[in-house]
Amino acid sequence: MRFAGALAVALAFAVAAYPAAAETGAVIRADELKATPFIDAATSAKLAANQPVTILNRKGGWVQVEAGGQTGWVRMLNVRLAAGSAPSPNQANVHAASLLRTGSSGKTVTTGIKGLGEEDLQKAVPDPAQLAKLVALAVPAAEASSNASASGLVEHPVDYLDQKKKKK
Repeated sequence: MRFAGALAVALAFAVAAYPAAAETGAVIRADELKATPFIDAATSAKLAANQPVTILNRKGGWVQVEAGGQTGWVRMLNVRLAAGSAPSPNQANVHAASLLRTGSSGKTVTTGIKGLGEEDLQKAVPDPAQLAKLVALAVPAAEASSNASASGLVEHPVDYLDQKKKKK
């Protein structure tokens, strides 16, 4: 019976150590391969539209890929998984991979953006407690202008929106 238990443990380790099949995909549009997953990171290489890539890792809205012998990071929305490139069920990031899938035609990418929509703004109600916190953080205009000038900032006037214009 000990042999069966030891065999089961050895088999479990072997399955865990076996590398999962790599996911492959293609760059949707020309992009830059970044050294780190940040928009201001150094560019390692240029990627052409439809260039094949191997997906190695994910971090936030970025995927680490190998392309043309170079490894780097690309924005997730610029990569489409290849057909039949679904990760194996034992991979921990199966759900994350589904974020790269496109519509049935393979031509559409839909992105959810968090933020306030028109309906949210229409339902908004004043919050006096939050306004009081905001007022407590305010500084006199002269002090703000002085600090901005000392930091090298330049004032740029912005016109108010015309409340009378209607959306077309």
